[in-house]
Amino acid sequence: MFWKTLAVAYGVFAAVFPEKKLEYLTRMVLVGYENPEDLEPSDWYVSAVRTEGVLVALAGVGSIVLSLVAASSDTEDAAATGDETDE
Repeated sequence: MFWKTLAVAYGVFAAVFPEKKLEYLTRMVLVGYENPEDLEPSDWYVSAVRTEGVLVALAGVGSIVLSLVAASSDTEDAAATGDETDE
């Protein structure tokens, strides 16, 4: 569940603050270059990063929802058959 929540947080951050994400990645990737902060991303690239963030957040939320539905279904099935599980 931790990784799914982290994916949602990352996706929301990338969708809301794509410039900050790009600034951080530029510094990480271009650590050996002089003045990497002088690079300006194109508008289409910022939009692509924002779209990526939205998709990652949606995938994380979908994964969490599916996990909760599966857990709920397992609990209902166990209750219907009278089985007890050690959770």
